Amino acid sequence: MWLRRIMTSEQLYCFAMIQVLLVFLLASFRLRATDQNSKALPLLQGAIAAELLSWLFYFWPAPGPSLVLSLSFSALNMSLLTAFCFKRSGQTVPWLWIVPVGLALAVSYSYFSYHQQQNVSLHLMTLFAFLLIGPCFWCFRYLKPNPTLSDLMMAAVFAAWLLICLLRSFMLLIAPEWLLSGLLISQSFWPAVSAGYCIFALTGYMEETQQKFKNEALHDPLTGLLNRRGLVNAIQGCLAYLQRQQHSAALFMIDLDHFKQINDKIGHEGGDEVLIAVAEVLQKQLRQSDVLARYGGEEFIVFLPQTDSDSAQLAAERLLLAVRHLQLPQLGGQNGLSISVGIAVFNADFDFDCQLRRADHALYQAKARGRDRIEFATDTL
Repeated sequence: MWLRRIMTSEQLYCFAMIQVLLVFLLASFRLRATDQNSKALPLLQGAIAAELLSWLFYFWPAPGPSLVLSLSFSALNMSLLTAFCFKRSGQTVPWLWIVPVGLALAVSYSYFSYHQQQNVSLHLMTLFAFLLIGPCFWCFRYLKPNPTLSDLMMAAVFAAWLLICLLRSFMLLIAPEWLLSGLLISQSFWPAVSAGYCIFALTGYMEETQQKFKNEALHDPLTGLLNRRGLVNAIQGCLAYLQRQQHSAALFMIDLDHFKQINDKIGHEGGDEVLIAVAEVLQKQLRQSDVLARYGGEEFIVFLPQTDSDSAQLAAERLLLAVRHLQLPQLGGQNGLSISVGIAVFNADFDFDCQLRRADHALYQAKARGRDRIEFATDTL
């Protein structure tokens, strides 16, 4: 109650906004962004800080200059937010466009508000919102690669921002006295807009971090291929479909022959380069529906849906030939690269572990019989 006696309702409103924005600003420093996202994060932090200062100077009791500073920081907030959206979407920030528009917004908005021409200033805000916030909507809705749910919600917040400005201008034309009668009427939506873009910007980073950890758990860090867990996740639905339709499939276990000798000859870094090159050449020989994974060390797994024994034989021969012809400078003129392939073809037992053991046993037979060859599993392990 004592706070109400000291502050007006308008000041309480501003004070609450300052506290909320301060929380979001502090929370933004707890994010751990990487790569391009790390370059976008300071722009978001600058935008939040600018809006916080805008509310602070609006809250400040001194008239005139504090109002100009408040509106100038509001213009800076919109400009930095636009820059953030471009950078976050992987686009080049058009500073030569954003800076003049932001300056024009700050000067015109401050001038007309200072001279108490609020109708004009609010119409100008609508115009500049479409110039600065319109691209924000476009970036998160159409330009950002691999958009998360938070990114789509960010686009919705920007769309709501534009809609509010448009409706406000429309109300100024038909009922200006009603719209300008009090702060809570004309400003009631902005806390939700501010909180919305802050929340979804922060959760967007968190969702990307979660996706990054998930991808790392399912992919081999050296070759970028799926690991065994990633392979199982990728083919579970396909296995169920093939089993229902009683279509055949094939599983290849592939081993790069004499890889220890390669490591001894050119070192572990060179061996890693060989594994990457072999993974790339294997991938190029496969169909889009086939799934390639690194099993570990120098071993790879290939899953080929809707593949019978004859098709599996042809596919495996393509892989053997491609590796034989692979030219790597680090191995000299005669590369001598080859692979051994064990194949399990199945159309009844779709137990992945069982078929993996059958393919592994066939691979063992291929290596025992001289390597650089193909062997089919004939047992029913």
